[in-house]
Amino acid sequence: MTTITKKLIFTLAIAINITSSAVAQQLQASLSHYSTDDGLCSNAVSDIKQDGYGYIWIATWNGLSRFDGYDFYNYKTGGQSRVPLLHNRISDMQIDAMQNVWLRMYDGRVFMVDRKSDKIINPFADVHGYKDLRSTHKLATTHNGDILILMDGVGIYRMRSSRNGISKQLITTEKAKPLSIAEGYKDDIWVGTEKGIFQINSSSESLDTEGILANETVLCLYSNGYNIYAGTQSGKIMECSYGEEPRLLADVKMPIYTIFKDSRASIWFATDKQGISRLDLTTNQQKDYQQTVVVPEYDQHIAKVSEVGGTVWVNMNHGGFGYFNRQNDSIEYFHNNPLNPWELSNTLASFLALPEGIIWEATSRKGLEKLEILKKNIKRFPIFEGAEEGNQNEIRALYYDRERRMLLMANKKGTLMMTDGVNKRYFNTIDQTGDFGRVYGIDKDKKGNYWIATKGTGLIKMTPNGKGGYSYKRYRKGNNYSLNDDNTYCSIEDNEGNIWVATYGGGVNVITKDRNGTEIVVNCNNMMKHYPANEFKKVRTLALDKKGRVWAGTTDGVIILSLKNHNIKMLPVEDTKDAEKNMNSKDIITLKCDRKGTMWIGTNGGGLSKCLNTNADSDFQFETYGNADGLPSEEIKSITFDAKDIVWFATDHTLCSYDQKRQIFSTFSIQDGVDDCICSEGAAATTIRDNIIFGTLDGYYFVDKHKLTNAGKSTLKLRFTDFFINDELISPRFSDLYDYYVPDAKEVKLPEHNSMFAFRFASLNYQLQHRVHYQYMLEGHDEQWHTATKERMASYANLPSGTYTLRVKVSLHETPDKFEEKAITIIVPPTFFFSTAAFWIYMAIGAALGIGFMAWRQKRIRNEVMSANKS
Repeated sequence: MTTITKKLIFTLAIAINITSSAVAQQLQASLSHYSTDDGLCSNAVSDIKQDGYGYIWIATWNGLSRFDGYDFYNYKTGGQSRVPLLHNRISDMQIDAMQNVWLRMYDGRVFMVDRKSDKIINPFADVHGYKDLRSTHKLATTHNGDILILMDGVGIYRMRSSRNGISKQLITTEKAKPLSIAEGYKDDIWVGTEKGIFQINSSSESLDTEGILANETVLCLYSNGYNIYAGTQSGKIMECSYGEEPRLLADVKMPIYTIFKDSRASIWFATDKQGISRLDLTTNQQKDYQQTVVVPEYDQHIAKVSEVGGTVWVNMNHGGFGYFNRQNDSIEYFHNNPLNPWELSNTLASFLALPEGIIWEATSRKGLEKLEILKKNIKRFPIFEGAEEGNQNEIRALYYDRERRMLLMANKKGTLMMTDGVNKRYFNTIDQTGDFGRVYGIDKDKKGNYWIATKGTGLIKMTPNGKGGYSYKRYRKGNNYSLNDDNTYCSIEDNEGNIWVATYGGGVNVITKDRNGTEIVVNCNNMMKHYPANEFKKVRTLALDKKGRVWAGTTDGVIILSLKNHNIKMLPVEDTKDAEKNMNSKDIITLKCDRKGTMWIGTNGGGLSKCLNTNADSDFQFETYGNADGLPSEEIKSITFDAKDIVWFATDHTLCSYDQKRQIFSTFSIQDGVDDCICSEGAAATTIRDNIIFGTLDGYYFVDKHKLTNAGKSTLKLRFTDFFINDELISPRFSDLYDYYVPDAKEVKLPEHNSMFAFRFASLNYQLQHRVHYQYMLEGHDEQWHTATKERMASYANLPSGTYTLRVKVSLHETPDKFEEKAITIIVPPTFFFSTAAFWIYMAIGAALGIGFMAWRQKRIRNEVMSANKS
């Protein structure tokens, strides 16, 4: 893998606030680990933030990384950066309104990544004595994106970014030493000092003359927009409301370094003790929480509390990390229990929880961890809950009766289940003569009979008796006009009413009637005299094409058969001279014909093929898709189609789809609820509501396409991430071609006419990245949209001079009409001979020639006059 070096699955018991009450749910998360091997600038991570575009910023001890979910884009610090006074270690950071990244370095100096120029700059370089400006307190930000810096011995700088640059406001704090800061209601800024809490007076650019809690040293502040909560050196927790006297909530007799109020009336705070504490304001009860920590952090107070989507995430003091389970009043381990050595460390330097269910962590194991809470839009259900025998839930046979709106599925134990989605009926015996046996296939004929193919016990015909029950007839190996093998895998009815049967060992059988109207079974032992003697005997799958022919998929390839007027025709599908038009494997697993008449073939090891000339009588040609086209595996187990002719198929343990119109593959895996359960051969169906069902060795997957579609309501956050000229990454940090960062611009003019250029792009929604699809088009050059490769890049060269617009759009496979688009104008200058500079050169040359000609003309006239005068 290029970016993901390790992926694990963890079962998590997470309490999530869905309604007014806490509900404990069992969730899963996938883990991806990133390190310097993947492009991260350092494995020692100190802070993690997300900007307004969606980029993840990772501050480290040796540089700054920007991550788009695919690639790291790094900024050097220290001496390598060539930025004067810039330390190599970053302590913490904040993002302002213009998406500039503010960095507080290890030595206390503050720098900024200017997003317009893509350079790290010193925003105080124009301040007298800027070399001595340092801050020992974390940076803070306001609701409108201003950056608040508690500058030691100087005061508080309020830095505001706009399109016109950065403005500075210095708030003097002569009377008190600022220790903490928080924004209250409507841009009110409150400062905690060693002499209480003061409000900033913007007009006088100083603190108000009168404060509150004058006898307290206020170490930390938190505001929920209405009230200010303060933790003091003496151990008091105070609530300060507008127009009211401060109210004492608790006195813990120890310095309080972190304070936070959640949405459920709890105050979270940290002291010097290991762990975290909670004060329940509804009961006034206080409780301490700790976790077992193998590698405690004693160097600093690192406690941090964050609430996202109703879940409170807690990074405890001196180690310990998890989420608050309200139901059992505990901080649960989050895949980091020290008793399980294969799990992560619960000592964190930083974390970032995102609303879409992504948790980013920097742990003591170093590097960056991405944990994605699985949404499970695709669910797997058993036939029997709590089944003790493995084959009770192994579904090999699956059929959806659209007329009766009934799903039929059978296990290898011999039980057939019918369900309309609400009621279930189970069939275990056939007229009290035994069970169905190992069911491998189910089909229905035009008369409403169900045909049950079994392995080892022949073929069973189920006929409705009009009383809610069924009568049965079993076809087994017997005389010459019976089945020639009891190992039946599936059956299908042709246009003439014949029932074709796939047997694994006896080839294709046909249940038909002779000239006297007597039912017989035709096979290679009787009327199929020309059936190949040593091939096509092990038949797994059957399908009917638009000409009424039966395609049989075997371990030796495909043979096409038809029966009309008691004549059987057989046509083996042979390879053509053009090897690229042949199937990549003769071992056929499944066959399905779509509504347009195209035959699709799933093979064992040869990928997914489609016949390009299904209706032909010879020289069949195929187009095959494999790993290189985006398939996770080339072992195709089952195929079905939805109402839009999207091809849905299963590989070993992954579900996939293919949009024929847009030529796009989608893969559904662990992030969507598809686990490592192996999918069954030939077990796929589409319901009347256009949902997809796949059989597995342990139940069946139900793909609710409505839920997949709803995921598209999340913004996909499309961005241009990188710009290249002649394969060189372009930024003002690396070259002088441009003085602005091109990917964030609206227009770019190429430096030369023959410049090759490329843009890379990405969706910055990290929960949906594995399901998005990119398309691009250069207006003025391309006539249609192109599907982007996995490199997510649009490249062009040798374009005629002119103005073009590069358009990129991203969408989910299920909602192609709901897309996000970005565009940038590309100006290709003319060749030098047609450029403005060349024009002026031509003008200068023309003028010089004109002047020379005039001089020569005048000289000639003078000579002629002189000659005339002499004569």
